[in-house]
Amino acid sequence: MTHSGFIARDELTGDVDVVGEVVGLNAAGVAVGWMWEMGETRPGPDAEEEGPTLAFGVYNAVGFLQWHDGRDVFVPTVGTNADWVEYHSAGLHPANIRPGAEVPVELVLGAVVEYLDAGGRPTCVEWELSVLPRR
Repeated sequence: MTHSGFIARDELTGDVDVVGEVVGLNAAGVAVGWMWEMGETRPGPDAEEEGPTLAFGVYNAVGFLQWHDGRDVFVPTVGTNADWVEYHSAGLHPANIRPGAEVPVELVLGAVVEYLDAGGRPTCVEWELSVLPRR
């Protein structure tokens, strides 16, 4: 599953271990931050708006979490990055991650496990709305 940038929760079968794949990839030592988005279903090509998604990534000892709900983006209240950081969707395509989204990788993995088990915004993370400064 880690070869795709989007993971649909309703498409996962019992033999797929998303967290195991992410842990294995990260344990090998990644040279760039890897990221994925996970939603309940895969949006269709004509979808005007995706449902809520959990964006997450790993980069050795750190990772990131973002909860997307419509136009609102939430980050953990304990996020450590003061500036934008770059991760790569499925290790390939660069994407900028908001300030305040990076957290220890263990918290990322815990949030992914919770999302996979229950759906919805993980409660193991305290979230805040990400507000970007006006230019």
